[in-house]
Order: sequence, then C-alpha cells, then structure tokens
Amino acid sequence: MKYISTTLKKWPLLLRTLRPIFYYFYGAYLVLWAYVDILRVRANTLKSCLLNARDHIFKSFAEIFTAGVPTLKAYKLVRPTRIGDAPIPTMHDAAASRNRRARRVGARASGREIVMLVVSDLRVDPRVEREARALASAGYTVSVICPEPSEGIGATFNLDWGQGVSIKYVHWAGATFMSEKPGYCADLLYSEAVQMKPFAFHAHDLSTAYAALAAAKVRGAHLIVDFHEWFSENVHWDNTKSKWVPYPQDWKRELQKLEARCLKEASATITVCDSIADAMVDELGGRRPQIIRNIPNLKAVPTKEYPPIKQQLGLPESSFVVLWQGGTGPTRMIEPIIESLAFTPRCVFVVRGPSLDLFGENYRALARRLGVEQRLFLAEPVPSGDVVAAARGADAGIWTLPALCRNFTYALPNKIFEYLAADLPVLVAHYPEASRLVVENGVGLIFDPYDPRSIADSINRLIQDQSLRERFRANARLALERLDASREWQKVVSIYDGLPQASFVRRFFNAAVFTG
Repeated sequence: MKYISTTLKKWPLLLRTLRPIFYYFYGAYLVLWAYVDILRVRANTLKSCLLNARDHIFKSFAEIFTAGVPTLKAYKLVRPTRIGDAPIPTMHDAAASRNRRARRVGARASGREIVMLVVSDLRVDPRVEREARALASAGYTVSVICPEPSEGIGATFNLDWGQGVSIKYVHWAGATFMSEKPGYCADLLYSEAVQMKPFAFHAHDLSTAYAALAAAKVRGAHLIVDFHEWFSENVHWDNTKSKWVPYPQDWKRELQKLEARCLKEASATITVCDSIADAMVDELGGRRPQIIRNIPNLKAVPTKEYPPIKQQLGLPESSFVVLWQGGTGPTRMIEPIIESLAFTPRCVFVVRGPSLDLFGENYRALARRLGVEQRLFLAEPVPSGDVVAAARGADAGIWTLPALCRNFTYALPNKIFEYLAADLPVLVAHYPEASRLVVENGVGLIFDPYDPRSIADSINRLIQDQSLRERFRANARLALERLDASREWQKVVSIYDGLPQASFVRRFFNAAVFTG
C-alpha cells in the first residue's frame, strides 16, 4: 500500500484521476458494511423471537406431558387456562389503549365467530334477529349476549333463531348502566364478551359500543357498530320532570365523543337511514355508516297461522281497521290517534304491542272520555317474526312519534316496512325519511302528528276512496321490489365478508407477545 502511494505521488495527474474513483468505491464499501450490520442485528432479533416462540411451545408441551395429559384435546384445554391466568384489562383501560394487552381493532381477527352485544327485549327486537339469522345462514357462528329483562325470565322465552345462533342471557343488572350517565359503561357485558375470541364483536346501538370496542382491542377482533338509534340525538327519562327529554349538553357531548370514536375506529358502522348517516358523518367526522333498512324478511315463516285481523278480533268485514303495531307508552304519540277517532266514525283503531299492561288503561280512559271506547281494541303482541302475518287483513297501518329529537324525526322504523309487507296502505307522520318513502313510492298518506283532525283527514280519505286504497296496496308490493327487500339483510353479510382476516404469522407473533 505504501509503494502504491509513493508511486502515485510521482504521477500527480494519475493521482487526481484515481482519487474520486477510490473515494467512491471506499464509500460504497462502508455503506455495504453498514447494511450488513443492520441485517445482522435484524437476523439476531428474528432468531431471538423464534427461540422465544420455540421455548413457549416446548414449555407448553412440557406442561402437558409432565401433567400426564397425552392428547391434543387436553392440550387445547391447558393452553387457554395459561392465557386466562394473565390479568384482563378493565373496560376503561382497554378502550383507552392504556394496557399492554390492548391492540389495534382487527389486528388478530380470524375465523367466522361473531359475538353480538345488545340491551333490549329480544322478543320484540327484529333487527337483531334478522342480522343474526342472515350471518348464520352465510356460515358465521353468532353468539348473542344480552341482559334478561328480569331475573330468570330469559330461559322462558325459548327463542330459536336457527342453527348457528346462540343466545346467552346475563343478569338483568347488566342493563342498569343504561339509566346512569353516560349510559354506555356496560361492565357486565364486557366481562362476558372479553372471555371470547371471535372474528368480530357486533355492538347493537351505542349503549354496547364502548364494551365492544374494549373487548375488540383486547382480543384484536374486528368491531362493527350498528346504530339502531342516533343516541346523542335521542331522549332519556328525566326523573325530576317525570317525562322523556333530550339529553343535556354535557351528557350529549360524551355520547358524541363515543359516536365519533366508533365512526373512526370501528371496522365498519351501520345505521338505518340516509338522514342519520349523512348528519353523523357531517357533524362527527369519520367514515359514513352503511345503510341497512329495517325491512322484514319476506320469506320468514311465522310460528303459526293467523286469520285476517278482523277475524282475530271478531270485527265485521265492513269495519275500517287502522292498525298500530309496535311499542307503546308516552313517547309513541298514540293518544292523538285515539283522539282522531272522534272525527272518524267509521274507523276502528287496533293497538298491538308490548307494555299494554302498563299503558293500556290510560288509552282506554282517554277513549272513554271521548266516547269512542267501542272502537279502540288493545291486542297482545306477537313474536317479531309473526308481525307481518298477524297484520294482514287490516285496512291501513299507522306510525308516528313526537318531534322531541332528530332521532325521532329522522326515523325509518320496522313497522312501516312491515305494513308494506302485509299489503297495507300506510299513514305516517310528516317527518323526512318516512314521508319521503311514502310519497315517492305512492303507498300512503302523511299527517301532522300533533293534530287529531289532520290524522282523521288522512283516515277519512282512505275510507272514502277505495280506488286510492287499492292503488296504495298495489304500489306497496312494487315498492318492496324496488327497495330490494329480499337482499337487504345480505348487506350485513357483505360487510363481514369484506373484513380482512389476520395472517397466521401476525396472529402467531401477537400470541407470543400476548402470553409472554
């Protein structure tokens, strides 16, 4: 090297020519060795991870054999116990990602098991049943976790939603969080859900979304949130005022924060109509919820045969029956419909729904004061799968709500589609979604929900114009075809089919970190 350097100094021109070439290759040599060092470090890291994983595997098998358990089936029983020994983070820590076991939603999602969380009476919540049945028919296994309405009563319901769907009732106290601010801290539902390792957690309404989000982070599962209602724009019971009122601003802001998190962090969100979806994304940000409307399964087989409703109630065929089929109580605005009977002498009003043991006597008392008690009939509810069959034979179906909040005025409820499926003309309050459906499809009339005379005018118009009724009935069938009712519930299947499955490598190394 010294001889080469001395020689080059005798030839300055040659030295100046070769110097940049030397520096280029020397620099390349240094960079190459830097990359080699990086690769060496990464190789050592990978080797360490593989050795740790190997040690976990050998240790697990050693525990099996030293315990004298020779079968793979027994190994499957031992390993979850070891995993379960690690502390499960609290719901709040998991939802806030404050625990090392909290992962990104969907990071370890695999398989075809779905866990649904819901707080409602499953006997009269057809949306839950329709989604569960649709997913089960597509090959998913669906577990529904729900507080029972009262202690021990869940077992008496005998609900059978078909193969692939199971229902687990938890203690009724698991629903008491609904009445406590902020109304979504479902600790008992979380503690049940987080024991499972499904492909996805499916939250029915914002009330269960927080628990489902926390469980999804712990398990690395996907999260689907179905907004049956626009919670922050809904009402709650005010004990001091003894009535339903919109949420106060501080409470509403808490609900909006969770709604915004769902729109941003959930694998997908769903709601019931375009008005709610558009307003939520405009005001809260995130991804727009997908729309699955509350259209009944037109191929559903009822639990029994139902004669036409006039025969069910012993009414003459000449009577004109307006049917209310759905929830009852102070937020349903049934009273103005009863008051409209004073202006519709040929109309018989039938109310069929739950909780008539609580509210029915008030309805009867109002009818007696108006002298129309002979034309008000209160009927027991039927299973959610039977509502279409039980409604047939009425002359019209009616729906209304008070204008207390946007959740009410933007509503597009089950019962409108159920009336259409039963070939009934529909009468609806003049709110955006409901009136748009009715007017654009030519299936009924609209009215002012606070004006009994307006309600009576719409009823009398149907009574007096038989050709109009027949046109509305014919249009109801066409409307359901245009609305693609037969495929509506396949949308939820498409959402799940489009969710990515985590790779084996990702799940394997996540499991090593999880149990390490």
